Amino acid sequence: MNYSKSSTKTFRNLFFVAVIILLILPFWITSQEFFTRIVMSMGWYRSIQAVIVPYELHLISLLLSLFGCSLQIGSTFIQWQTSQGGNEVIYLAWNCVGWQTFILLFITLFSGLSGNHTFLSKMITLGIGIMGTYLINCLRLMLIILVYIWTGRTFGTIFHDYFSNIFTLIWLSFYWWFSYKFVLEEKQKNN
Repeated sequence: MNYSKSSTKTFRNLFFVAVIILLILPFWITSQEFFTRIVMSMGWYRSIQAVIVPYELHLISLLLSLFGCSLQIGSTFIQWQTSQGGNEVIYLAWNCVGWQTFILLFITLFSGLSGNHTFLSKMITLGIGIMGTYLINCLRLMLIILVYIWTGRTFGTIFHDYFSNIFTLIWLSFYWWFSYKFVLEEKQKNN
């Protein structure tokens, strides 16, 4: 099999990103605990629990209904009937909605947007980052709930605990690659 130079470079870059993600994962998991304690000490979690959680539950339930999932929702939970006839419930707490991903996005924005790029391209990059992070968080929640529905609580919990973190790091890696490759434009030098 003959690989072109560009495909070899792509494979090498993908392998490099995978290695970096696996190296960063322990730090990322530890930093989530740190951010959680800060939010709890300031009381911000109450607003997240009261406003954002019910909104995201309704949105996720609506999106999952498009895939044929029959769900009942409350202000903090999603419930469905199992194939054995019982009910299964997942509670969505303030810590599940993806606010940590936004904090990590904003941390990366400080270095990612610090270059000599046009203001417009920086604003477009910021907009893509905020909207993309929101959509990725919704997709992540949908996938976690689908795994719970399809495989049960045990595998669903494992999927939730590890997949969420890896998914976030993959998203941010893709986001910055995409931004530097297609969005951010260097300022023109004046002579």
